[in-house]
Amino acid sequence: MCKLSRQSLPGYEKLVERAFEKLGGRRGSGEVFEMPHADVLVIGSKTVVQNFRQIASVLNRDEELLKRYFMKELNVPGSINEAGQLELKGKFNPQAINQLLVRFVERYVKCSTCGSTHTRLTKKGKVFVLRCDACGAETTLPAF
Repeated sequence: MCKLSRQSLPGYEKLVERAFEKLGGRRGSGEVFEMPHADVLVIGSKTVVQNFRQIASVLNRDEELLKRYFMKELNVPGSINEAGQLELKGKFNPQAINQLLVRFVERYVKCSTCGSTHTRLTKKGKVFVLRCDACGAETTLPAF
């Protein structure tokens, strides 16, 4: 049996580099995704997610999209104030808000193939398409 090594394959490094170029560059910066935690404050009959803008930024998702998700899941009206905070009508437990955030990340941020959070979400008709920048996988998801 013949043993192969990098040295025995002429142009191996060039082939690897070419493959990465075709994929759009090297993936995986080695950084670990840290799940954002919602700072929730209940004021009267309103629930305010104080760090909503930062959460949307960390998840690389549009604030309006994330707002719609919370409103649909909680079945309440809501808005984003001038400070970038999400205001939801109704009293909600901070744990419930954070569980919804975890569910959003699992469904609409993490790649179901490789688990990467380096993804893009686009809407095509009545469905979302989650495209992974790490492995190139595309997953169709129900819109909300």
